[in-house]
Amino acid sequence: MANTILIETITLTSCYNISMKVPYSTYEELLRDMLERKGGVLTARDASDADIPKKVLYRFIQENELEKASHGVYVSPDEIPDELYLLQQRYPKIIFSHQTALWLHDLAEREPLPISLTVDSNYNAGSLSDQGVKIYYVKPDWYDMGVCESKSPGGHLVRAYDKERTLCDMIRRRKATDPAAYRYALRHYAGSPDKNLLNLSEYAQRMGIERQVAQAMEVLL
Repeated sequence: MANTILIETITLTSCYNISMKVPYSTYEELLRDMLERKGGVLTARDASDADIPKKVLYRFIQENELEKASHGVYVSPDEIPDELYLLQQRYPKIIFSHQTALWLHDLAEREPLPISLTVDSNYNAGSLSDQGVKIYYVKPDWYDMGVCESKSPGGHLVRAYDKERTLCDMIRRRKATDPAAYRYALRHYAGSPDKNLLNLSEYAQRMGIERQVAQAMEVLL
């Protein structure tokens, strides 16, 4: 029968009616590798992309006592929950931005709440809207601008905007930003050895905020 779990094998039937037995241990090895590579997190999406049958996935989850973190996302019981990483795994298209990106780049004094993230204006937020996060929508031309990988508090790599893009977002929304947090971010960016003023200028030009960025930075540089 198609996708039937035997004691140690999975019987798969192709569209040509040719059956073959795949050892459960083969799938188990793949799933263990996924779990290790993603720091103790396993997603149903990754298993599906690897053509691993659902019954095999659920058996692996039960045998290894993985905990359900959210829909389709499972975590090793020994793993300390990493909220940003888990959110990224469930919603791959999100990019951490604004106050959350400032914090990831050490440009904020404290962890901001709620989590701030950005999506393409054409993105259907769906259940993301129910996660207690602050969602920013941007036009497609700006969505990929300045995306980088940043290490989360749990040590996982997540997608966020780089320092320069984040500063442009904050300057563009200055009136909606806490004044103390705004000054802290600008001051610490100006003093950072890895600042990239060329990127800052390019992003400002593309976003049409060259004058505002120049005014914000001229007293610090």
